[in-house]
Amino acid sequence: MEVVRCIYPGRREEHMNQTQPPLASSPLADYSQNRRKFPPEELAKHAGQYVAFSFDGTRVLAGAATEEDLEKQLQALGIDPTQVVGSYIPPSGVSMLQ
Repeated sequence: MEVVRCIYPGRREEHMNQTQPPLASSPLADYSQNRRKFPPEELAKHAGQYVAFSFDGTRVLAGAATEEDLEKQLQALGIDPTQVVGSYIPPSGVSMLQ
């Protein structure tokens, strides 16, 4: 199981009021369906990392050991952190269920 959330939900609303358009025309519309189809071998490459998925769930845009490092990577790539879905990919064999 993975933990999924928007990295900066408080800033998302602020961003949507700006003149800059979002990356996707209907953010998160296809995310769940596409994430279920995401290749497990690709996810395995990011085990133990925080990753940023595209809003449609088809691409990993960046990955890092901490959320802070992930934000820095996104900014270095010119990607607005409010335009991604953040997720933690647990190491193989580790359950996020308690």
